[in-house]
Parts: sequence; structure tokens; C-alpha cells
Amino acid sequence: MKKDWKLRHLAFVVKDIDNALQYYESLGIVSAVGSERLMELSNKAKTKLRFVQIGSLVIVFFQPVEGESMHSDFLEKHGEGIQRIAFTVDDIDKEVDELVGRGVTLMFRGDQPNGSRIAYFDTGKIGDVLMELVQPTGGVETLINNQ
Repeated sequence: MKKDWKLRHLAFVVKDIDNALQYYESLGIVSAVGSERLMELSNKAKTKLRFVQIGSLVIVFFQPVEGESMHSDFLEKHGEGIQRIAFTVDDIDKEVDELVGRGVTLMFRGDQPNGSRIAYFDTGKIGDVLMELVQPTGGVETLINNQ
């Protein structure tokens, strides 16, 4: 990992958010943060999401609800599991240019309503786990409250 990258969160695709949350709470290791949200994607797909924390690690549960999305595709292909690892970076333009220059495929790049900038990379050759870079407008509270 690059020295200035910070682990931001793990995206975990599940069939049922309530069951996933209940399971991890029963282990006594996770605390839910905020409430469940419904995310509507540009292609009319809908996905539920829920933020949880294990110590300082943020995990985002994604449950595909309707339509096709990267989350429903992952669930169909792999079942439940970690779909991507997200890192916070200071200069997303620099990092994107560097990774693309090394031959990594940029899948998506955009700005979020909260002002954060994101980029997804196809780093699935090993383990089929994608990588997300985030240049945030704030810390983990912004991630939890505004993403």
C-alpha cells in the first residue's frame, strides 16, 4: 500500500442486510452506524446500504434490490463477500493517472453529491476484488453521514 493511502472501508455485498447485521452483532464485534439507506443508481437499479464499524474499520453492506448493478453482478457471480476495498487519497487525479499509466483499467470516475471524488479500478485479477479511491471532503463521519 502506498504510504499516503488510508484504508477507508470494505464494500461487502450481501443477500440480506438485516441478516448480515444480526449475525455480526451476535458475534459482539460490530456496531451499526446510522440507518439503512436506499441508493438509486443511474441505470434505475436500487441497492440498500448500511454502514457498520468493527473498531476503526468501516464496512458497508450492500444489498441489491432491483435492476442490474455492480453489486448484483458480484452477488450472482461470487455470492456474498468483499466486492471492493476503498482507500482515501489526497490527490485522486495524480493517483488515477499513475494507476492508469501502470496499465490498471479505470472502470468509473465521478463526483459524489457530498463533494467526494471517487474512482473504481478493475484490480480483479487476484481474488476478483475491485479497488476504489476516494478523495473525501471530510473524515469517516463524512463517509458515514453523507456518502
